[in-house]
Amino acid sequence: MKNIHSQESGRSMIEMLGVLAIIGVLSVGGIAGYSQAMNKFKVTKTTDQIQTLITNIRTLTASQRNYDLVNKPDILQKMGALTDEMCSSTTCSTTNMVNPYGGDIKIATYDIKSGDKKAFYVAYQGLPNSACVSLATQSWGDASSGLVAIQTASTALTPTSAPTATTTAGTMVTADKTAENPMPYASASTGCGDASVSTVVFFYK
Repeated sequence: MKNIHSQESGRSMIEMLGVLAIIGVLSVGGIAGYSQAMNKFKVTKTTDQIQTLITNIRTLTASQRNYDLVNKPDILQKMGALTDEMCSSTTCSTTNMVNPYGGDIKIATYDIKSGDKKAFYVAYQGLPNSACVSLATQSWGDASSGLVAIQTASTALTPTSAPTATTTAGTMVTADKTAENPMPYASASTGCGDASVSTVVFFYK
């Protein structure tokens, strides 16, 4: 009686572990790359949103005596200055505007002289530190574009007036000839802090 030996072939445990290790490394790299791409996409989307919002507000109010329209988001929405994606319900209000990071958008007038409403701000709250720094350090224009100041904070900042000095970290005042424009990274990073509730505020007149 003959013994028939079948030759078995396969991969050893060490080879399989090597394959799994390679797959793991590639997966981690892919996730990191995807995360970076998404972060860049959100910053770009937020930048475009802010620029569009500010341009629309200034265009719509060009023939008005002040920026009082800024205090009426529902009208701004009907006139196309606020898009539907900026509002968490069918009608925009001062309490339901959201940015691409899920944080609040705050817009309101502030006074240059008491009660004149001749200036406004756009605040983007609930930003991660990296997005806050990236937005603050972009070139948004100078005093001739209507930009008065940019301010960053590590909280959900809702300002009542524009900053008037450049000595505080996280603040850039364009009217001051000594101010650095755009805001330096070190200053923006200090102002934005390390939390995921950072705020960038753009002041215009």
